[in-house]
Amino acid sequence: MKFGQVFKEALRNEGFPPEWISSAISYSQLKKCINRLTAELAQVGLDPVTLEKLLRHVEDYNKSAEASTADEEFRPFEYILSDGERGEGGKKKVFRPKLLFYVEEATGALHSAKLDKETREKLQMLAVETGMSDLRVYEEEESDGKGGAADGKESNGHANGNGARSHSPSLCAIEVPLTSDTEFFTKLTTQLSSLEALQLKEEKRMHTEIEDLGRQIARFTDPDRKANKKLLAVWRQIFQLYLEEAVFFGTTERDHSAHGAEKATTRFNEFCVKIKETGLVGKIKKREQMEALETFMHINKEILQGLRFGEINHTAMSKILKKFDKRTALSIKPHLPPTLTYPQFSQHLAKAVCAEVNTQILSHVPQIDDYSCPMCMDIKWRPVKLGCGHTFCIRCLIVMQTRKQNRCPLCREKCVEKANSDNLDLELADFLKKWFPEEVRQKQKYNELMAGVDAYGEVYKEKCAVM
Repeated sequence: MKFGQVFKEALRNEGFPPEWISSAISYSQLKKCINRLTAELAQVGLDPVTLEKLLRHVEDYNKSAEASTADEEFRPFEYILSDGERGEGGKKKVFRPKLLFYVEEATGALHSAKLDKETREKLQMLAVETGMSDLRVYEEEESDGKGGAADGKESNGHANGNGARSHSPSLCAIEVPLTSDTEFFTKLTTQLSSLEALQLKEEKRMHTEIEDLGRQIARFTDPDRKANKKLLAVWRQIFQLYLEEAVFFGTTERDHSAHGAEKATTRFNEFCVKIKETGLVGKIKKREQMEALETFMHINKEILQGLRFGEINHTAMSKILKKFDKRTALSIKPHLPPTLTYPQFSQHLAKAVCAEVNTQILSHVPQIDDYSCPMCMDIKWRPVKLGCGHTFCIRCLIVMQTRKQNRCPLCREKCVEKANSDNLDLELADFLKKWFPEEVRQKQKYNELMAGVDAYGEVYKEKCAVM
């Protein structure tokens, strides 16, 4: 199936909002512009084969000894994407493409163009009939040293005010009368502007939605509210599974890049399966909390949809530019100006929205991994902050002191032996007891057990089991 049909079906069948569809790359319309452009080129003998041969000759000419003795930037035949006026709202520039060839001013002879007889005759006819046709002769303006014309005076040659190059006074630049290429680039720049505007609008809308959900989550997980005691751990486990799945961005050394729509969708589906299999969803009984969870899932689905929309539009733009070059042989794709680049709708939106999810939602529920002791990898019970600023469990500190290990395991500063009861981080201890009550109780029991083992040996474990 051809891409145009695949693109059309994707826009129609993948559930994109109507506003998104109307902002998408109009692949079929741009393709029609290319068809009209090839017809215009054919009228002057510039079919793709001929034009490709001509431009290849231009490249060879510019590298030749003849060209090197003249102006190094001279091109006897060229296609220029000249910047025009700003579009509506001052956003994207309207491009005024020019297909130019150069003739001897005195004779009208085509300069250094090795073409077949028919094409040469057509182009020379355009040159000598300049005054009786739509063709325009571009004459070089004298420079005032600042890139502009001096006193409005003109001399023979090609104007350099719109990115064109200066040429010999004995040559005139003739523009092939094309209109479809201007239509093509006008449509394309308009659509890129529309995608940028849509991206900003969606980002703003989702920002508001995420802020509202963040306030809800903060209320549902406030440990000072007795009603939240049972569900606090549920929300923490849900978000822990979400972070571990790394839906949109990798978090490992091997995978730290942004994920495409397909990979992100697979990871999100795996997250959905995990929270279902663990029974976490079934533990949320209150309607407003279930609605909050559904909103969280919906936000993720919107990000996935944005990724997919961005990817297919980026592919559409890439393929239509490739088709433009193939059908016309004008080779514009490798030389597009920065203002004609794709706005990265998908990745930018995903990055911005994911950052909002982290700061506005996930940050309300602290994760146990952020408060684990770097020695035992378990929650810090009665945390002790060393002089270097690193924090460990009190038991891990005692073990280090018993072993005469004076250097901090993380920074190697000599500060372990100096630590005492004054180094207890009571504020952090209260925080952990509030947010992780069950984990703190389990760690306390474990530490008490291990203290007995230290005092009485391994037999103490058996004694505790009998008791």
